[in-house]
Amino acid sequence: MRAVKFSIVIRLIFLSPMFLHGDGVSDNRAYKSGEVFQDCDKCPKMIVIKKGSFKMGSPPSALGRPVEEGSVRQVYILQTYAIGLYEVTQENWDVCVLAGGCDKIIHEDPKGDNYPVVNVSWRQANQYVAWVSGQSNFRYRLPSETEWEFAARAGSDRSRFFGFAEREVCIQGNLYDQTARDALGYEWENLACSDGYVDAAPVGSFKPNSFGVYDMLGNVWEWTQDCASASTRGVRTDYEAVESEDCSQRSFRGSSWLSSLPNYIRFSDRYKFIGSKDSDLGFRVARDVVQDMGKP
Repeated sequence: MRAVKFSIVIRLIFLSPMFLHGDGVSDNRAYKSGEVFQDCDKCPKMIVIKKGSFKMGSPPSALGRPVEEGSVRQVYILQTYAIGLYEVTQENWDVCVLAGGCDKIIHEDPKGDNYPVVNVSWRQANQYVAWVSGQSNFRYRLPSETEWEFAARAGSDRSRFFGFAEREVCIQGNLYDQTARDALGYEWENLACSDGYVDAAPVGSFKPNSFGVYDMLGNVWEWTQDCASASTRGVRTDYEAVESEDCSQRSFRGSSWLSSLPNYIRFSDRYKFIGSKDSDLGFRVARDVVQDMGKP
């Protein structure tokens, strides 16, 4: 009997890493907060975000705040995770296309390897997620809304601009500024500064936030995993994605090079049909990791 138990224990010891790795739950590596890694040559670069908590939502006095957004609440991120260091690029996407994992997209100007892929639907974003999961043997996914906002805020409790003064925003992110207004002439309020880009910028062109993540302010909107849910909107305090109610509508977060003042440059939740595509809508990926408890 002891021999049987011993055999089972040995098999579990050797097979457990395989199950964790294959299911994409985690891996044997221990990661430290802020660590940048890449699971394979064709995989996107990822950065580790340490678990924690933050206040989600905007106060009632916030400019441009939708009435239906709900109250400000404390949200708890109970697991350390990794999120894309950058938005998924046109180069990332084209590698997936060549491998037969993603639909071909005709990139419009501006185009280039380091520009974010846009005109991609939620369904197509999940094509990439499935493909990179197969390449890496880890379960990649879109981030939940709460994971996205936690990484975007990076410790800030301000609802707009990550707490930066308006005049400083153009060195932090790519939004509808004086450069874009001069070139495009759209008659809406712009930032009174110039970031040097009319539309999308190559990923990593601006300073990262204090967590080390790039382009969470502006450049392109980003798909997340959550379904539209009237019953949970504005009240949830956990970090997992909502996968119930109207899943034909999915959340997208952030802002873009077309975002103007004051309504759009904030962390508000918004939803689109899963087949929607826009010239300023892309995505970044996420995956679970194991944090080294001996490292900060």
